[in-house]
Amino acid sequence: MFARGHSTGVGLAAHHRNRAGQQRCVSAAARRPYAGRSSSRTGAALTKKEQAVHTLAACGVLRDLHEELDALAAEAYGWEWPLPKDIVLEGLVALHDERAREEKAGKVRWLRPEYQIPRFAKGAAAPAPELGLPAAAKKAKAAPKPAWPATAVEQIGAIKGLLAAESLSAEEIVAQFEGGRADLVRRHVETLAVMGELRVETGGRYAPAGAMGV
Repeated sequence: MFARGHSTGVGLAAHHRNRAGQQRCVSAAARRPYAGRSSSRTGAALTKKEQAVHTLAACGVLRDLHEELDALAAEAYGWEWPLPKDIVLEGLVALHDERAREEKAGKVRWLRPEYQIPRFAKGAAAPAPELGLPAAAKKAKAAPKPAWPATAVEQIGAIKGLLAAESLSAEEIVAQFEGGRADLVRRHVETLAVMGELRVETGGRYAPAGAMGV
C-alpha cells in the first residue's frame, strides 16, 4: 500500500510539473485546475472558460489521481470507499479523539521523532514511528539488491531465477540488481526468447515459455 501511495503521489507531483509550463502561457483563470476538478467531480456543466482550464490542466487526470489517493487513505484506515463526506468527517473526529486520549495517557505516536522529540518532548525516548495502520500496511525495510553477476552464465541464471517468480520487463530486471547492465539484460532476454525459453507478454514483459500469463 505504501508503494502504491508513493507511486500515486509521484504521479500527482509529475502532473503538476508537466502542466506548469503550459499554464504560464494562459490567463490567470487557466491556472486554477482545482476549480475545474471540482466541477468535474460534481458533474456540473463546465463553462467555456472552465473547459479551457480542464483541457490545459488535464483535470481528468488530476481527478483520477486524487480519487486514487482518497481510496488508498481509506484502505489504510480500514474504511470502505467511497463514503459520504459526513461519515468521513465522523471517522476523522473519532481518530482525533482516540489520539488525544492516548497522548493524555502519555502515549505519543510521533511521525518524525528525530525532529519532534527534541522540540516538544525533551528527554523522552525516541520510539519507532507508528501510524496505527494494519500490520500488512507497514513499510518493510528494503532488502539490499544483489550484485550484477560477473559472467554471462551467471547473469542468465539470475535473470531466469527472477522470471520464475514473476514476469518482468528488461528495465525491471535491471532494477533488481546493483550495477545491472541494461544492454546485457536486453541481449540475454532476447536471446532466451529466440531460443524458446522465454515468451514476450503484453507490455514487453518476459516470462518462462511454459508459464501461464498473469
